[in-house]
Amino acid sequence: MIYYFRTMKDFLDYLKWKPTWIGIIVGSVFYFLLAQAYVYPTFTFDFSVIYKWSTWVQNAFFQLWMTITFYFIFWKPNPKLREKVNPQKSEGSK
Repeated sequence: MIYYFRTMKDFLDYLKWKPTWIGIIVGSVFYFLLAQAYVYPTFTFDFSVIYKWSTWVQNAFFQLWMTITFYFIFWKPNPKLREKVNPQKSEGSK
């Protein structure tokens, strides 16, 4: 149980990190443009998909999947990169 709570705290710290939200916003824009609004044969964009509920639900699931995936790929394996390193005191400076 302790490991779960520490993992959840790490995940909440990940959500508080600004690049996470920048990635979510940029990912949402590209999802709307490339996955929903782009019409292939005519090479145009149909922005009326913004008014459909299914588009927003699919975007929410897509962003949830991407956020959790990036957490486990980039954030979780490197906890030492985020820790602050305290300078070590030398023995002669007591």
